[in-house]
Parts: sequence; structure tokens; C-alpha cells
Amino acid sequence: MEQDTPGVDRTARTIAENVHAAYWRQAQGAEHPQVEQTFLTRLVEAIRPEIPGGSPGAIIGAANAVLDALEQQNPGLRGPRVSALNRAEGSVGMDPPGA
Repeated sequence: MEQDTPGVDRTARTIAENVHAAYWRQAQGAEHPQVEQTFLTRLVEAIRPEIPGGSPGAIIGAANAVLDALEQQNPGLRGPRVSALNRAEGSVGMDPPGA
């Protein structure tokens, strides 16, 4: 298991960075650098436990829970939600805000 840790970390980080980038491309509302860094860290923390065997749906759910929390803490901020995940590449598909 310890040998898998760097790969798990890398995969979680890649997916989190892709969610982060896709979210901020479509987000409506204020953007704050401190919020963005905390948001990225929380995404990695939420996604990482789901990587070693979690389904794409579990990973998507973890990412969307972080997006929900971000918007609850930052009224006026609205953005898309993860709707698809390619685990092999770490790429994500997003539904527009309010979809």
C-alpha cells in the first residue's frame, strides 16, 4: 500500500487541479486567491480517499461536496458541478451552474 501512495497522491492532485480549473473557468461571483488555494487543498483531501478503489461516482460526489461547501461559505459564488470523470487521465466534465 505504501508503494501506491505517491501514485494515489498524484492522481488525486491531477483530478483536483482539473476540477479547480474547470470550476473557475465557469464560476460566477467573486474570486479570491486565498479561497482558491484552500479550495484546491480541500479537493485533494476529499478525492484522495476515493482513489484506491472508489468508483468514478464516489470521486465525483466527493468533489461536488467540496464545491457545495465552497459556495455555502462564499455567498454569491456559483459554478458548475462535476458530471463526468476519466480516471485514467484525470479529466473531468462539468455541468453548467444551475444545470
